[in-house]
Amino acid sequence: METLRHCTIEVLEKKQLGFWWELKNGAYAKRNYWGNVLRVYSKRELEKEIEKQLKSKDARKEYHYLVKNKRKEYIGYIGINRHFWAEPSQNAGINVIPRKAQHLRSKALSEAVDWTLAKCFLGLRLHTVCAGPLEFNEPFIRFLEKKGFQRQGVQRRITQIDGKFYGRVVMDILDREWRKLQVE
Repeated sequence: METLRHCTIEVLEKKQLGFWWELKNGAYAKRNYWGNVLRVYSKRELEKEIEKQLKSKDARKEYHYLVKNKRKEYIGYIGINRHFWAEPSQNAGINVIPRKAQHLRSKALSEAVDWTLAKCFLGLRLHTVCAGPLEFNEPFIRFLEKKGFQRQGVQRRITQIDGKFYGRVVMDILDREWRKLQVE
């Protein structure tokens, strides 16, 4: 657990399973973040997946964090997914899923993303961190841009929601760009 000025960051464990399941299956997150990439797990399947990840002795591929505000309420999830093929690479994807739309404007979630980017670039020594928000999720795109992410393009018609196809905006930030923002 990491306690910062505006939030507390917890590593996802079995004890937070209820919140994680609720967040993954909530209408807001499904509509604005997951698209058709969400596989609906039962709580038991999700618990087994978490147990497997916690026992893994290999280089970690995924890092899952839950964010609490000062009132000790869970306000969102942040995940780091390192890209592994034959060996650990120097880039990763980041997922930021707020519990509610207004949490994107909270100091707590903003601070948690700053902490996560520092973990990526300083702790994991990554070169690039990318994100793939749905093209219609402008509030999240603006949030990422404030963190230094740049739009690289759009993967068109990649996600289906309620029978309609949507694209994902390809966004990333390089280590040197992030470091420059830290100095300013």
